[in-house]
Amino acid sequence: MNFYGFLILDISWAILKLVLFIKASKVLALSFVFAPLTGCAIATGLVFASLIKGISYSPDLEEVLFNYTALGFAFIESFAFILIFATILIMVQ
Repeated sequence: MNFYGFLILDISWAILKLVLFIKASKVLALSFVFAPLTGCAIATGLVFASLIKGISYSPDLEEVLFNYTALGFAFIESFAFILIFATILIMVQ
């Protein structure tokens, strides 16, 4: 094998390491994106638990409490959808 053969082998090895580094970076980025989704799940549970607690304290305000709960749930889920779209963008690039 001549000098150019070793040079091509060295360049292909460097490209392979670069590709593996990019894939590892994507995996780390995905883990950082999916961590707040756990918070979204916990927040959703807390919102609906508060709804049940509020209705048990004051049943006459059920409609108002449900409206506020629906707004809170929509806000939490919008944050979750933004995170999912960010994950898709990371995977595509």
